[in-house]
Amino acid sequence: SVCRSLAADLEDFMRKWFGRVSLGLLSALLLVSVVVFSRFLLWRGGIEKRLAEASSVVDTPAGTVEYADVGRGSPVLLLLHGTPGGYDQVLGSIRATGFANSGARFIAPSRPGYLRTPLASGKSPEEQARLYAALLTKLGVDRVFVFGASGGGPSALQFAIQYPERCSGLILEAAVTKSIAVERKQIPPTLQDLLIYLFRNRAISEMQAKDPTDPVISKLGEAVLASLVPASRRAAGHANDLQQFARMEGWPLSTIRCPTLIVHGRLDKDVPLAHSEFARDRIANSKLVILEGADHSMFYTRYKELDRVVRGFIAEHP
Repeated sequence: SVCRSLAADLEDFMRKWFGRVSLGLLSALLLVSVVVFSRFLLWRGGIEKRLAEASSVVDTPAGTVEYADVGRGSPVLLLLHGTPGGYDQVLGSIRATGFANSGARFIAPSRPGYLRTPLASGKSPEEQARLYAALLTKLGVDRVFVFGASGGGPSALQFAIQYPERCSGLILEAAVTKSIAVERKQIPPTLQDLLIYLFRNRAISEMQAKDPTDPVISKLGEAVLASLVPASRRAAGHANDLQQFARMEGWPLSTIRCPTLIVHGRLDKDVPLAHSEFARDRIANSKLVILEGADHSMFYTRYKELDRVVRGFIAEHP
C-alpha cells in the first residue's frame, strides 16, 4: 500500500509537472508567433507604403492605370511585367542592375488586375495594349521600345500589332507568345505573403549561390520576391492572365514589322523555348537569342547577358 501511495504521489507530481511544462511551451510558442507575425506585418506594410510612393495613377480614355515613370532621356522603354507582378517588378529589376541609369526613360505600368490598375481597365491583351497607348498619349510620348517579360509578352505583342507607328522596337524575354495552360496553386494571400517573408532569406541565398561574388543577384532576388507581395492586390491580375494565356489563338504576328529581339533560356520549363521559336518564325524582322543552360530564372542569374543584348539591340535601332 505504501508503494501504491508513492506511485500515486509520483504520478500526480508528474502530471502537474508536465502540465506546467506544456503550458510553458505553449506560452513560449504563442509569444514567438506573435512576435514573428508582428514583424511580418511591419515588413508587408513597408512594401505597401513604398508601392504607393513610387507610382502614380491616372485616368485615360481607355481606363485607369497605375505606372512608374523614371528617367527623362531617350529612347523611351515601355516595360510590361510578368505574372504575377506589378510595376514594381520591372522597376526594381532595372534599378538593381543599374539599367535605370542608362540615360533612357522607362515607363512601367501595372497591368490590369495588379496593384492600383483595376481589372476593368482591360482584361484581354488587346484591351491592355489600348490602355498602354492611352497612357503614352497622356504622357506625351509618341514612340517606345515595348518590352514584354514572361506574362507581359501577350500585351507587348498586341501593342506591336495594333500600334506599329508607335513601336520603335519589340523586346520579348522568356515571353508567352501562344496558348499555354498554367495551373494556379490556390494559397490564401496572407499565407502566401507569410511564407515569402519566412523563407525569403533562404531563397535569396540560393539565388546568390549562382554567383557568390555578384551582389546584384541578391538585389534582384529581393526585388522579385517583393513584387509578389501583397498577393491579395495581385490576385485578380494573376487569375485573369492565366485565363487569357489559354485563349491565345490565331494572332497575326506576321503583321509585326518593327525590329524585334527575342531572348529565351534553353532550359526554361515555365515558358518553354517553343514560344520564342514560334514568334521568331512569324515575325519577319526578328532575332532570337538563346541562352544555353538558362531557365526562367535567367532574369537574375543571367542579367548581365540580358542587359548587354538589350542595350545592343536598342543601339542598333535608334
